[in-house]
Amino acid sequence: MKMVINFDRTAAYRCSSCGEICFGDFSMFELSGQKGVSVQCKCGQSELQIVPENKNSFIITVKCLVCDEIHKFSLPFQTLAKKDCSEFTCPNVVVGLVFVGRNEAVHNAVVRNEHYIEEVISACGLDHTGKNGVTMLKALDKIQELSDDEALYCDCGSNMIDVEVRENDLILECCLCGATLVLTADTIRNSDFSRLEKLVLKSKR
Repeated sequence: MKMVINFDRTAAYRCSSCGEICFGDFSMFELSGQKGVSVQCKCGQSELQIVPENKNSFIITVKCLVCDEIHKFSLPFQTLAKKDCSEFTCPNVVVGLVFVGRNEAVHNAVVRNEHYIEEVISACGLDHTGKNGVTMLKALDKIQELSDDEALYCDCGSNMIDVEVRENDLILECCLCGATLVLTADTIRNSDFSRLEKLVLKSKR
């Protein structure tokens, strides 16, 4: 009886620009030498890179949709060779970011992670999931941080700001003067939103 060894692997990640899940197939032989492999999103705005760190491990590099940072993860050769699927999470907000392994196991892990995200979003009182759901979690986390630092306010002098979450945007409204600020999901994804030091609404007065 002959043993058939499968050297084909699949990598998946969530694009930091458009928010879609991206899949790419590669052979472990492509990781020999120094070249490595990359998986690029169809939107052309992001990519996942897997390159040799040394003869025993690889480095995975990807920009994170959640916190806008470049994350690097170490993937040992033995893990890639033997484990069905390796999952890597954003260290700032614990949601699955990268999945590498055998094709079916990777797809199953992505589905489980999507269900987990739906549960988190539901627990936060939100109705919307998918790429915008993750984006809204990211935005709400930052808005809470700004509020805690007293860096979220209206220039009428009020720091009582109400936040309404909709499918494609967030609406911030001053409880005193009624001033509003709309933040679209695309704006949140395509800006350095997580690096904002303050957020100020323009008073209607």
